Amino acid sequence: MTVLVTGGSGLVGRALAARGATALGRPALDVTDERARDEILTAHAPDAVIFCAAMTEVDRCATDPLSEAINVAAPAAWAREVPVWFVSSNFVFSGPGPHAPDAVVRPVNAYGRQKARAEEAVLAAGGHVVRTGWVYGHGGRGWASRLPALEGTWRAIDDWPVQPTWADHLADALLLLPTGITHLIGRDETTWKGFARAVSAELGRGRVEGVSLAALSLGPRPDDARLEPASLPGFREAVPQWLSRGSGTSSTPP
Repeated sequence: MTVLVTGGSGLVGRALAARGATALGRPALDVTDERARDEILTAHAPDAVIFCAAMTEVDRCATDPLSEAINVAAPAAWAREVPVWFVSSNFVFSGPGPHAPDAVVRPVNAYGRQKARAEEAVLAAGGHVVRTGWVYGHGGRGWASRLPALEGTWRAIDDWPVQPTWADHLADALLLLPTGITHLIGRDETTWKGFARAVSAELGRGRVEGVSLAALSLGPRPDDARLEPASLPGFREAVPQWLSRGSGTSSTPP
């Protein structure tokens, strides 16, 4: 079976490529370009497309018109041409959680609304939806991925529930191509402060300081975006493996 991955230069895309999938990212593939899509599908003739391409900067999605094209129009268009497994987000929910796959979506920000609309379009075209969240891994741009390279005091949110999910575990599960709507997320619940403490303990360095979500002056976030079932290994198992593979040797700027 030929599996093509969009967003191949991102964290999950690279993990899928390491497992043998054909992963294409910018500049090789602009998912909003109809001609490029047709050329890629003709050249690779994939049996399945795992659609990881996304604008994931949550607050930017509220102001950047390109986010609609990337996060909504593109996955919908691809799903009309080829079987698509759309990687969606737990931000389609608000609270209270945890939320089951058949729960009614209630996004509270532009990013969540875009993901919810894309889900609807992909499912209508016969595709599949995989929701996940709080993903970290080698070379990721998010705060959790960059923790091992940070120096001094690590400020971490201590009043928001999270389910940290290692990109390698998510990639393994995605390649099983689950059908319908599926939740793939780490089974250990904590806060980002708890996650940071686990990383600090494993590394033997780093001082962790708690901060409230409200103090960071971010745009709207779900009160509780936890998912169920939480079927992937939790961070307590994954962090030692992640760090032992050299995640602290390099860091991608935010």
